[in-house]
Amino acid sequence: MPGVTEEFEVSSTEGLPIRGTIDVPPDACGLVVVIHGFKGFRNWGFFPWVSEQLVARGIAACRFDMSRNGVGSTGDRFDRLDLFENDTCSIQLADLRRVIDHLLERGEGERHPIFLLGHSRGGALALLAAQGVRNLRGVVTWSAISGVDRWDETMKEQWRATGFVTVVNQRTGQQMRMSRAILEDYEGNRERFDVVRAAEHLDVPLLVIHGSRDESVPVDDARRIAGRNQNASLVVIEGGSHTFGAIHPLVTVPRELQLATGMTIRFVEMHR
Repeated sequence: MPGVTEEFEVSSTEGLPIRGTIDVPPDACGLVVVIHGFKGFRNWGFFPWVSEQLVARGIAACRFDMSRNGVGSTGDRFDRLDLFENDTCSIQLADLRRVIDHLLERGEGERHPIFLLGHSRGGALALLAAQGVRNLRGVVTWSAISGVDRWDETMKEQWRATGFVTVVNQRTGQQMRMSRAILEDYEGNRERFDVVRAAEHLDVPLLVIHGSRDESVPVDDARRIAGRNQNASLVVIEGGSHTFGAIHPLVTVPRELQLATGMTIRFVEMHR
């Protein structure tokens, strides 16, 4: 019996579309919810390939686009920067929970144990959202940030004064504006967005994977996350970059990415 690949769309709490893809192999033994990070999307670089590897081992995979990640219905380019401008952490967490609710509503949470796999900011979101997920068996972070606040005081002062800051997408060259609402959301929810505390109170196994040469998130972030959880396993992949050597589109599969994926699969198989 062949597996099933399904595109789905659910509404965010704001009524915006959250678009996703779920791949379910025959007799799936688990379900991994894959969470992209900042300036990420479900079809970026390694996400489809990782899903393929999970399915090949009999594990279902769900990847999705946050409602305000800036990628529209095309699914492969940032053509909704108006949405990206107000993409707060609160909205991202609500989107993730909405997707998990959708999977539970269709029975996936009953049929398969659930795992969360988040890359970069998605790793932080996985930790922050893990409490209360029914049938959750484990969390895996790749290149995760250990705190939502990544901005220095100079940037914050400019942000407050002008109402926005601009970040550059190095791949596309696009100037991507972030409104003051993003900063205000963090400042009003510091305790709720405490990633390290969420890791400390996580009551399922945790696998923390990071590259030794991560150019975006220092490996010390991984040590802070893993160091606060007695059930955590920390793996530092020598030579690994923030994306474990992967680019978009994925032309070749780097060794570092193969290692991260293989360890993730073994973790799921061990704890399902």
